[in-house]
Amino acid sequence: TYNLIKGLRDADADVDILTISPSNPNDKIIGNDDFIKAVPNDAVTPFTFSRNYRKYLKEHTQYELYHANALWSDPTHATLKYAREQCKPCIIAPHGMLYPHALKISTLKKKIALSLFQHKDLQNATCLQATCLQELQHIRNFGLKNPVAIVPNCLNINLPNIPQGHINEKKRLGFIGRIHRIKNIDGLLNAWIKLNDLTRNAELLIIGSGDATYESEMRRLLSDNHINNVSFTGFLVGKALEETIRSLDYLVLPSHSENFGMVVPEALIMGIPVIATKGTPWEELNTHHCGWWVDNDIETLAITIEAAIDIPEYKRQEMGQNGKKLVEGNYSVKVVANKMIRLYNWILNGGEKPEFVY
Repeated sequence: TYNLIKGLRDADADVDILTISPSNPNDKIIGNDDFIKAVPNDAVTPFTFSRNYRKYLKEHTQYELYHANALWSDPTHATLKYAREQCKPCIIAPHGMLYPHALKISTLKKKIALSLFQHKDLQNATCLQATCLQELQHIRNFGLKNPVAIVPNCLNINLPNIPQGHINEKKRLGFIGRIHRIKNIDGLLNAWIKLNDLTRNAELLIIGSGDATYESEMRRLLSDNHINNVSFTGFLVGKALEETIRSLDYLVLPSHSENFGMVVPEALIMGIPVIATKGTPWEELNTHHCGWWVDNDIETLAITIEAAIDIPEYKRQEMGQNGKKLVEGNYSVKVVANKMIRLYNWILNGGEKPEFVY
C-alpha cells in the first residue's frame, strides 16, 4: 500500500494513508511522510475498534473517495460508514480474505463480523478490488455482485545492483514465507524426499518463521528420512533477506491457497525463476516462460523440481530475464498506480469502464 500511495502521489494524485499507530512503541511506521496519518493506538476488541480512527474520519471530510484495505475489522467498517454518510464512494480490497482457506481461519470471529457488519459492508461497497482473476472468482462465489476491479499489488523495482545472473555450485531452491500448514511446506519436503539422490547436487532453504509445532514436525520428517540438504534459516528481513533471495536459483511457492504472493514478483525481478502451485494465482509463470505453475501434489512437485535442477544454466538465466520483463510490464509501481488512477477517475467521473473492471 505504501508503494502504491507513493506511485499515486508521483502521478500528482492527492492521496493519504490513514492508519493506527503500532501498539508497540518500538515498532516503526515506514517512512516519515506527511501523507501518513497515524492516529494514536487505542484499538480494543478483536475487531480493532478505534475511537481515534473514527474521530479522524468524522473530522476530515475533504476526501472524495475512500479505499479500505482488509476485512473483519472496524477500521474498514468505519471507513465505509463515513463514506456513505457523506454520499462518497468507497472501494474495499479484501486482500484474499474471501478465499475458502482464509474463511476457515478464526471462523467464530468472522461469523460474528458477517452478521454485525461485514456482509452488508461488502454489498454496499462502490467497487471491490481483487489482485488477480482467481480472487475475483472467490468474490463472486461469496455471492457478491458489485463491480470488481482487478488491480494487482505493485513492486518497487528500482532496486540497486540487481544481478544479471549467478552460478551456484549446487542448485539452491528456497521457500520464503510464514511457516504455516496452508503454505504446504510439508508437501514440498515430501517431494524433496521422494527425489532422494536426485537432489544430491542441490539444497533447499526454508526461510521464515511461524507455527513452531508445524516446524518441529517438518524437522522430524527430515531427520527420519536422513535428509541433510534442507536448512531452516528462521525469519529474515532487510539486507539479510534480500541477499538470501539473490542467492537462490529458484523460488518455490507450494501453497494450498495464496492471494497474490509478493515473494513471486520479488524473486522474478531479481532474475529468479519460480515454481508455484495452482493454489497461487501465478499462471503467468507458464505463459511468460519464467517458471512453472503446476498442480499441487507431491508427485508433480517432485517432477518439476527435478526438471528445474536439470535445466542448463543458460536456460535458467533466460527464464530469469523473462521474469524481469513480466514484472516490469505488469507489476511496477508506475504501471499499477496508473491503473488505480483510471479506476478512481471512472468511479468519480464516469465515462468508459476500464477493461479490468468486471
